[in-house]
Amino acid sequence: MQELRVVGLDDDGTSVVCEGPAGRFRLPIDDTLKAAVSGELGRAGEGTQTELELGSDLSPRDIQARIRAGATVDEIVDLTGAPAHRIKRFAGPVLLERSRAAEMSQLAHPVRGDGPMQANLADVVRSALAERGHSDTTEWDAFKGADNRWVVRIGWSVGKSSNQAHFRFAPGAHGGTAMPVDDIARELLDPDARRALRSIERTVDEEPILEEPLRAVGDDSARGPQSAPEAPHAAQHGRKHPEMPSWEDVLLGVRSGKNG
Repeated sequence: MQELRVVGLDDDGTSVVCEGPAGRFRLPIDDTLKAAVSGELGRAGEGTQTELELGSDLSPRDIQARIRAGATVDEIVDLTGAPAHRIKRFAGPVLLERSRAAEMSQLAHPVRGDGPMQANLADVVRSALAERGHSDTTEWDAFKGADNRWVVRIGWSVGKSSNQAHFRFAPGAHGGTAMPVDDIARELLDPDARRALRSIERTVDEEPILEEPLRAVGDDSARGPQSAPEAPHAAQHGRKHPEMPSWEDVLLGVRSGKNG
């Protein structure tokens, strides 16, 4: 086995240039070389760094593709059996990419049937949750869907239940756009319908149940607008009448008003 010594890097910086009795050699700076330098690569014949750390079924690129599609580090650990700290070495850059996309999506403009809204997605979600009386503590995440486009996942809790809304995020000028993917996301973009429903419910709850039947017994519609001044007169001459006048009393009162 010949001994080589490192003399520098090649012009593009992707390989190490080594020199030996037979001349110069170029050694690519890949994950295997990095693992060997850090002491994580086993002895010769024990397999490559990828096989040792991730198992023969998943390469570092496969790990990153799964993380980018929404998988967690724990899920990859369960799948491969590799230590978590080694999975994080490959997952770290992708997780930062997802975090950045989720942060950018908060400034995107939600798109409804009539076009993009003026408010950004974060403000719309915050306002919608406030109208429902829910906490505005939300968790934002992003991942790449099957079409390789970003999907934003917004999660929040109400009591012991967990809720999630998904939007398709398209980065662009002035924040980009966010299209609702599921029903919960569409409901968050329609605060007017919820506000109208809550207004109707509040009106029904506050109105006394017996108020409308009492007005019907007095037959205000039969008297018309001109009968309003007779109310004090009826109170003076009707002390012996029952508290609720009968139809005969109402007719007699009308006749007395005409004769007077």
